[in-house]
Amino acid sequence: MNILALVGFTVLIGTLGGKYFQRYKIPQVVSYLVIGVLLGKSVLHVWTQETIDLFAPFVNLALGLIGFMIGAELKVDLFKKRGRSIYSILFGQGLTTFFVVFSVVTLLTQKVYLGLLFGAVATATDPATTADVIWENKARGPVTTALLAIVALDDALALMIYGFASVFARSLITKEKVSVLHSIEAPFLEIGAAVLLGILGGVILFKMIKFIKDRERLLPFSLGIIVLTVGIATFFKIDLILATMLIGVTLVNLAPVESKDIYETIKRFSPPFYILFFVLVGARLDVSLFLQGSVVVLALVFFLSRVGGKMGGAILGGFIGKAPAKVTRFLGLGLFAQGGVAIGMSVSIYQSLSHLGPEASQIGLMFINVVVATIFIVQVIAPFCVRMSLEKAGETGRDVTEQDIIDSYKVADLVENDIPVIREHASLDSVVEIVKGSESYHFCVVDQECRLLGLISIGDLRETFLGQEAELNSLVRAKDIAVPVIQFARRQQPLREAVEIFQRKQIDFLPVVEDDASMKLVGAMHYQAVMAHIQKEHLHRRGSI
Repeated sequence: MNILALVGFTVLIGTLGGKYFQRYKIPQVVSYLVIGVLLGKSVLHVWTQETIDLFAPFVNLALGLIGFMIGAELKVDLFKKRGRSIYSILFGQGLTTFFVVFSVVTLLTQKVYLGLLFGAVATATDPATTADVIWENKARGPVTTALLAIVALDDALALMIYGFASVFARSLITKEKVSVLHSIEAPFLEIGAAVLLGILGGVILFKMIKFIKDRERLLPFSLGIIVLTVGIATFFKIDLILATMLIGVTLVNLAPVESKDIYETIKRFSPPFYILFFVLVGARLDVSLFLQGSVVVLALVFFLSRVGGKMGGAILGGFIGKAPAKVTRFLGLGLFAQGGVAIGMSVSIYQSLSHLGPEASQIGLMFINVVVATIFIVQVIAPFCVRMSLEKAGETGRDVTEQDIIDSYKVADLVENDIPVIREHASLDSVVEIVKGSESYHFCVVDQECRLLGLISIGDLRETFLGQEAELNSLVRAKDIAVPVIQFARRQQPLREAVEIFQRKQIDFLPVVEDDASMKLVGAMHYQAVMAHIQKEHLHRRGSI
């Protein structure tokens, strides 16, 4: 298949699959992974390994966009306010997971070096899956904030733990003395380089947007910096997620107002990249790994011990750091995801062991198979767990805009049913009496079956009185002065469309009918009342954080 056709087909199927899965309250990232498995080497072979490898730059770009958007939510105020609890949970969940997995795997295999390696890889948490579920559920609150901060910083901690563990594991396998200081300097240099690169990119972007007058140029300027940073990080083999995250962190703290526009612009631009990224993750997975008994047993042990370490460590860290109660209780559920960093570590371990002889090479191959098999399990389960964490904390649906709330309503949800109505044969005197008894400015005229015929405003009445003699008032009927209805809303119509009519026509009143066929009047809407309700609901959903 032509490569562009394949990309278009994948994004289209991924979008449709995400919407379908959402109907059953299944996180859309799961649908992307399932579609990837179906299209990948496990089933249909539409995406071959060679084709997937061609798209490595796009995968890196997707990770870069995710890193930037996570960083753009991490303000310095957050760390001033909750820094102690965030760091205590970060180190609590990371170190506890390492020691739990190390102990369990060592007891099972009777090999300390395997315990060290699996323990190191277990500490890594995938920010891509976690962030996608958070954004999909529009979550906002202490648990959401802490979760984003921890998955953003977890890469650095995982790299440090990996640096120590891999050195001792290698020395145990080769029985050779290895310089620990020389071997662990690489992770620290990588982290330092990523931090410097990200801060530099953020400062450059900040300087550039100060001179941008045209808001439409925000996207190309921002993307240019992010893509350049991803390219440099990839070339020098440093952590691109950490680097792009620091761009976001730097920008949001130097230019909090301007960064909102950039964040929203990139957020609207990025979904196709996310879809392609997760589909390719699924396409890489090999379901046949589960046919290998030894791999399955070790993968399940690794998975369960990692889950226990993450949850127990998060609770311990929350308790030590005096985090809010719901952060301590529910955060651990959101830390199960694993992906690129874990795969990168396992590939590095495999390549390192493959140079140490046939036996070490077999260990490396077994290791990478177990990690990939575990990631397959985790990528399916983790999105549900992240959403459960957010739901239990009561934080889903709170990071919404007024437009999001408008999109969630139908006209029927906000229609005013109890409105003054004028019958078509009512005399002018009767119309005046109805107007006097109401504070409304607009009045709907209906026939005997309550079908909408027209509108009368106070302005129409003024013109009628000016043009008619008093003795003719009893001869004028409501239908004679009613203005034909041009703009109206339907009861089951999306509220968004009604608001667009209000704003486009610059009117404040819309009659609401059952449908076009019957034209039966069911009520009316006032623009100011609708927007007041939306603003109140917006404040209520966001709550006080």
